[in-house]
Amino acid sequence: MKSNLKKLLFGASILASVTGLATAPAAATTFTLSGSDIIKYDAINTNNDGILDTTVANPAADINALLQGNCSVPAYEPQYQCQPGEPGGNLELFASSEQLDLDEFKAHQDVTSLEATFDDGRSMTLSSLTAVDWFGNDLNTVYGANTLANRWFSDALDAYNINDLLLGGLGYTRGSLYNTFLNNGGFQRFSDANISYVNNNNGTVDIGLAGHYDATHMLLGAGIGIGTLGSPLQASEVVKVTHNGRTTYAYTFSAARSTLSSNDGTRSHTGVYDPQFTLDPVDVPEPSILLGLIGVGGLVAAKRQSKKS
Repeated sequence: MKSNLKKLLFGASILASVTGLATAPAAATTFTLSGSDIIKYDAINTNNDGILDTTVANPAADINALLQGNCSVPAYEPQYQCQPGEPGGNLELFASSEQLDLDEFKAHQDVTSLEATFDDGRSMTLSSLTAVDWFGNDLNTVYGANTLANRWFSDALDAYNINDLLLGGLGYTRGSLYNTFLNNGGFQRFSDANISYVNNNNGTVDIGLAGHYDATHMLLGAGIGIGTLGSPLQASEVVKVTHNGRTTYAYTFSAARSTLSSNDGTRSHTGVYDPQFTLDPVDVPEPSILLGLIGVGGLVAAKRQSKKS
């Protein structure tokens, strides 16, 4: 009786170990960078108070240390603020995007990518955007086309209930705002995501994006006065996410306030956006394999018992 009980417990311990390996949450993440059009921003303390407050370009920064930050707030809304010093530094993909005019952007095909590999073996790739991502293979920039550019811009205005009725009294339409945004290099400006962290929480990945806490001027330009339609208007840059052969585009229109600001004249990195991505489940061994392992455990236990007798 005792022998059978030992076999059962031994087999059960194997099952628990295998199941634990399949469900354990991922904590550590390692990063691999592809492409060279990047800027690494370190977070430093300039006030001698021990709190990180400014982001500065640092080509020598180690990306695996740079991207381990977080923003400890319960929700990403304008009334929330990260803890002092959060989220730390960031990595800007496609750093030269804003230097391109629309025709140059259409012809640009180089992509900068960051691969995140989690300790459970799963991985995802975060990439900068090209004109093909925004406008499709035929580079259709027309307002109303079925493109990411139109969907994203529409989502941005919808997030703040900015409709043609509201704009009419100001002499604008959503279409005219789109065309102004397009011709002023708006899509280039939102193609170069600044990644602060990539944190896997049991398969739900938080992608921290550093940007402007108030992006009104980037969305609407100088044509509509800041505050006319409410402030702040928030919009993250867009990052392309590839995982297990599927691709999506991550962005959000709600930010927490960071305690940092860039020293490059743009005063960016003041907001933290946190779009999420769900990973495919970790492969779990088939029940027959688990039962086989339990059987092997029983055989091992039986052999040990036989040697003792």
